[in-house]
Amino acid sequence: MIGEKIESIFRYLTQVRSDERLLTWLLVALIFDILIVYPLVSVVSSVIAIQIMNSLVISVIFLLCLFALTHSKITRMVFGGMVVIAISVNLVSFIFGVKWLRGWDTLLALATAIAFLSFILRYVYKEGPVTRHRIRAAVAAYLLIAMAFAFGYHLISFLIPGAINFPSKAPNIDDPRFQHIFSYFSVTTLTTLGYGDIIPVHPFARTLAMMEALVGQLYPTILLARLVSLYVLHGPKSDK
Repeated sequence: MIGEKIESIFRYLTQVRSDERLLTWLLVALIFDILIVYPLVSVVSSVIAIQIMNSLVISVIFLLCLFALTHSKITRMVFGGMVVIAISVNLVSFIFGVKWLRGWDTLLALATAIAFLSFILRYVYKEGPVTRHRIRAAVAAYLLIAMAFAFGYHLISFLIPGAINFPSKAPNIDDPRFQHIFSYFSVTTLTTLGYGDIIPVHPFARTLAMMEALVGQLYPTILLARLVSLYVLHGPKSDK
């Protein structure tokens, strides 16, 4: 009886460490997408190479979300199906040049990002001591918010051409570099930096930008600051 309890506790602790490690890698992948992939696509001339790079990075991020945040078989199957469909539609739309699939590609990526964001926030808000891993998960959620809004801007631009004004040298909407322009715009909006080089002009685009600016101000103030303060008070002991 005692041996079974010890074994179950050991399995639980092993699973927790595995999940926390995956969440750390998820944060690394999100930072890599923003800080490394974006400047790389600006110097790579091959459209195919850029598309492969985009697909690989998004696939890795979604797969890390899948294995770090879902545990039951049913949930993992449902969200695994979403990830597979999103990746498949992305590849098919690019390989065969089916323009109408690109809207579905962006919509599926947006839905998947929002779904995984809800899982991360549930993990961050769960009961228990605040650890370094929960703080990293909260930061990952912040970056995933920027990614979700970037997909939202991309979808609006696809459905309503001219909804957002870009610099004269901006690539065509069919170019895979276009997604990274939205990532740049999303991060600058989320952090309320706003250089003004990209301007939302349609009411839907402006509303989305206002929503992101509000989230960008409230999220660090309400959630991240609270988690860090709780970690300073109670966290170091629970990490040991």
